[in-house]
Amino acid sequence: MTRAVALLAPAKINLALAVTAKRADGYHELRSVFATIDLADRVRVAPYRRLVVRIAPDVGAPPGDELAGRAVRVLAGAIGREPAAFVQIRKRIPVAAGLGGGSSDAGAVLRALATIWQRPDVDLVALAATIGSDVPFFASGARVAFVSGRGERVDPLPDPGETHVVIVRPGGRLATRDVFAALQSDDRGAAGGVDALRDGFARGTVTPRLLRENARNDLLGPAERLCSAIAEARARAAEHGIVLSLSGSGPTLFAVADDRRDALRITRLLRRTGLVAHAHAMGG
Repeated sequence: MTRAVALLAPAKINLALAVTAKRADGYHELRSVFATIDLADRVRVAPYRRLVVRIAPDVGAPPGDELAGRAVRVLAGAIGREPAAFVQIRKRIPVAAGLGGGSSDAGAVLRALATIWQRPDVDLVALAATIGSDVPFFASGARVAFVSGRGERVDPLPDPGETHVVIVRPGGRLATRDVFAALQSDDRGAAGGVDALRDGFARGTVTPRLLRENARNDLLGPAERLCSAIAEARARAAEHGIVLSLSGSGPTLFAVADDRRDALRITRLLRRTGLVAHAHAMGG
């Protein structure tokens, strides 16, 4: 048995996201292009006599309810083991930001435990779907993927190479459930952007311009209605010719840059307007 495994758990952005239907189980059918960025939590998993999850700094998840702990219990139950592991998570990804931090931690825990327990035969993506909608993407290990269903279908796409984005945090938190509840029929219209990006990645024809032109998100309208800081940040950026797109259910926004130099330029401009902005590379 492997003694311990340490992994990076990267954040993600939704380059485009379309909400296509409401499901009978209460979830929504989605079509989205996910991409990881070089902002990551650090996850270390080791064998232990019981289940212990330690997160620093403390993000306030109720005991026993954090996704990392659920990941241990789900995998253990699937293979008939006791859910015993020591999980340490060093957080860098903001919580409730639309960047998938908790889901990425859970995906990393699944992959680490599959190594520790020597179970390469387990379908981690299928198990991940029982934990949370974003977890299958992270459990797959893909850097870019077309994700559909409620998140359980993950089709990896070719990594386009060096691509840079600027991440903006307007402030505040948004509950995913609230954003979906506020979705209206006229908010929708991102499906074409999702298809264009999926095809562009598949063909190897992705450019920053293609990303910018198709970075649409059906959840932008409800997120702006629930969080005025999103609309304010987008308006400030627009004054400088910068288009900010929404990741997931928000409130995190992103701008696609032409290259690293352009990402640093955009970051400086946005910071001068009072926004919290950081340059990142995609595919982290």
